[in-house]
Amino acid sequence: MGLKKYIFGATILILGAAGFVYSFQITDYTLEYQGFKIALPIAVWVVVPAIVLFVFSVLHMMFYGMKNYFSTKSVLKDSNLLIGMISKRLLNEEAIGIRLNNTDLNDLAQIIQQLNISVDSDVKIENAQIDSIVQKVIAIKDGEYIPAKELRLPPENPLMVQNTKNRVLSDSNFALEVIKKDSGYDEKLIKLAFKQVLESKPMAIIKKHIKEITFDKDMLIALLKKDINQDGEPLISNDTIIELIDEVKLTNVDLIEIAQLYKDIKSPDELIKLYENIVSKDERYTTAYLYVLAEYQVIDKIREILNGSAVTEYLPFRALIDLRDAGKHSYNIDTLCLK
Repeated sequence: MGLKKYIFGATILILGAAGFVYSFQITDYTLEYQGFKIALPIAVWVVVPAIVLFVFSVLHMMFYGMKNYFSTKSVLKDSNLLIGMISKRLLNEEAIGIRLNNTDLNDLAQIIQQLNISVDSDVKIENAQIDSIVQKVIAIKDGEYIPAKELRLPPENPLMVQNTKNRVLSDSNFALEVIKKDSGYDEKLIKLAFKQVLESKPMAIIKKHIKEITFDKDMLIALLKKDINQDGEPLISNDTIIELIDEVKLTNVDLIEIAQLYKDIKSPDELIKLYENIVSKDERYTTAYLYVLAEYQVIDKIREILNGSAVTEYLPFRALIDLRDAGKHSYNIDTLCLK
């Protein structure tokens, strides 16, 4: 029975009892105690104990009603805390330092804190909050991108890292932003984004952003390969190539690989001029320059460089010249060790 119904019913009963007694027209009753007298109608004397009982019964019901309310609220709070802990573990977040009101549930909470929870693609959870998180986790693992504001996770969180990768792979414009200098993203993501940009963006667009990108050796060679393999003439100028080489600090072996890439699309004079300009800025690349000269058999220029160098330098090229001077023209620089 609800408290309101009880108060209403008890009030009607008390008033009915009072009216019933009063209908007998009984005289007043006087209560006397140590000189103190009080005279009230008999109906009042009948109703007073009922009213006292009524008041105490209402207070009793209110007390246990409030006690039950706070107990239920405490259970609901613990339930929400447990759901929150499970949600955090699903998102690979720490769920430590959480204490429940019900001490019997703290052992369960400690277990949840240490669990690594994974989900299957066909799982369905009755709880709406957990199910929403589960569906987001499944979507991320399936390669979908979930807006960061829906996850509210730190960038280093494994799910957030995967989610960012998903965005890179699905949004080439975002990938272009990732590879720019001072973007703040880690090296692995930048390389993934650069690969995505190369696959999805035309060379004309990439060229506009070259100065905004910090290259490493693999990225630079991949860029030059794309430039070489695209339809039409290469878009990256010799000056830009020289700037990129100076920025990345390649080895002679790397430069020889680049020379092999450009051998089929640049004329001998263009390629020789490119490497001449490279070595004029940094003599460490003389070996690569000699390789290009040897490739096109510019023997006199090779002799000139060797004559101006120590006899212990550039031994493969000295060996090549000696073999040619001995009439053995079947050898070329690719058959000799360049390292």
